[in-house]
Amino acid sequence: MAHLEPLKGKYIYDPIAQDYRRKTEQVDGGYARWLGKALPYIVQHYGLSAHPRLLDFGCGTGELTVLMNVLGFQTTGIDVHEKHLELARLLAEDNGLPSSTFVQSQEQGRLPFPNDSFDIVTLFVVLEHLSDEVLAWLLPELRRVCCGVIYVLVPNKLQTRDDHTGLRFVPWMPRALATWYIKLRGERYRYAISKDGGWDVYYRSFKRIEQQFAGAGLRIAFPPDDIIFPPLREAGPIHRVGLTFPLMGRRFSLGFPLPVRTLSRLGWPKQSLYPYLNLFFVSR
Repeated sequence: MAHLEPLKGKYIYDPIAQDYRRKTEQVDGGYARWLGKALPYIVQHYGLSAHPRLLDFGCGTGELTVLMNVLGFQTTGIDVHEKHLELARLLAEDNGLPSSTFVQSQEQGRLPFPNDSFDIVTLFVVLEHLSDEVLAWLLPELRRVCCGVIYVLVPNKLQTRDDHTGLRFVPWMPRALATWYIKLRGERYRYAISKDGGWDVYYRSFKRIEQQFAGAGLRIAFPPDDIIFPPLREAGPIHRVGLTFPLMGRRFSLGFPLPVRTLSRLGWPKQSLYPYLNLFFVSR
């Protein structure tokens, strides 16, 4: 919590603090139930080793890396931020794990692992923080070090509210406009984890994500609905774009419906309308 002090007074403080509590199970966040079902499913469905090796790419301060180890999955966390990794190593020590559980990555170049080092690679709410330039070298590297499944969890661009600032329609804006708009709204709404402090969120459509991974020789698949995160009962499919507000004990919406049938005919699967995309990628 001391690590979060500089964020006090900003929109992002409360969501991050709450998420830390959920990920460390100080309150029931459902993370253990989700991973306790999702990881065995991946192992069984894709015929992976009974004792799979996992890489948690962009592990941050390491809560999910440690949780996956506690659940019995040998997991290594990697991140570019040394300050985050210092906290991650403390968390590892508190849970009886070696400091070598966490590895620092370079911003560009080759990942520090041999070919086929891992059966599963996870990118949990990481993809949206990676520029196209980073993805150009990273995706081939992930394919090189992973002999099984890459699991991506990323916010859907179709959402109207940005998770990082709470501002409406930021995900829909061209990135230059979004950067200008966030700056205009003032200090309360600023948030970035980039070293230069610049806005580092890159919203991509489902189709754009599919194309970028395909360019690295990775094809897309979807997990069953009962193992995605967050569960559909908490965050249902996006069928309407606009605002929802309470009035006289009822809820009203202003906006317009998405052309779900048209999107389906154009090849957009139902999972592409979920507020958070849960995506599996395997080598072609």
